[in-house]
Amino acid sequence: MENTLVPEVLQMIGEVVPDGVSIAISDGSQYLYYQPSSTIDLKIAPGDRVPVGSATYKALQEMGKVGHYVESRVFGVPYYGLSLPLVSQGQVMGCITAIYAPQALPLPAQEPRISFLIGKTDDGWLPLSLHDIVYISSRDGRTFLHTNNGSYANKYSMAELETLLPAGQFVRCHRSYFVNMESIGFIHPHFHSTFLLEMKDKQKTRVPVSQTYASSFRQLLGF
Repeated sequence: MENTLVPEVLQMIGEVVPDGVSIAISDGSQYLYYQPSSTIDLKIAPGDRVPVGSATYKALQEMGKVGHYVESRVFGVPYYGLSLPLVSQGQVMGCITAIYAPQALPLPAQEPRISFLIGKTDDGWLPLSLHDIVYISSRDGRTFLHTNNGSYANKYSMAELETLLPAGQFVRCHRSYFVNMESIGFIHPHFHSTFLLEMKDKQKTRVPVSQTYASSFRQLLGF
């Protein structure tokens, strides 16, 4: 798809794309145009290769419209992409992708399927309501659910939890942490524009927000 077509294409789709949605346009292998929104910014630059695992890549491979949740390992922040490839005579000419913040998923069917997680105890397994989980951590390849009553091992990896947890309730703030937004008591500034989240557990645990997630975290909370 020629760069000269980009303004015309944007004009065509501009009226149906809501505020807070980023737009990426690519040819068959690299991005030609990117317009970030105030809600989410993947920091794509024209000329960047379309990465494996992205929504655009999936649509190009399948040669059809896809809605795809993308983990943070691809661009540094998780997002939901709605991608539509432009196909002519069996050939992919390009692709348009609408990029949503996870908490603004356009399709209700994509909402997570769980309302509780299982914690491992010495005697067995304990169902834990998501509302009771203050934060989730990962250490030495193991995942732990932290509540006011204790900490429990869980079988899921952090990557798996990123697709299962309600995006509006749990936010990944570090490669090793998710926090329950309802359980944040205070936000402390830290080094290099990062933050420490003081949680509402008995210990007032401080959970770090890494540089990778700091920008999207600010956008989400609006500060």
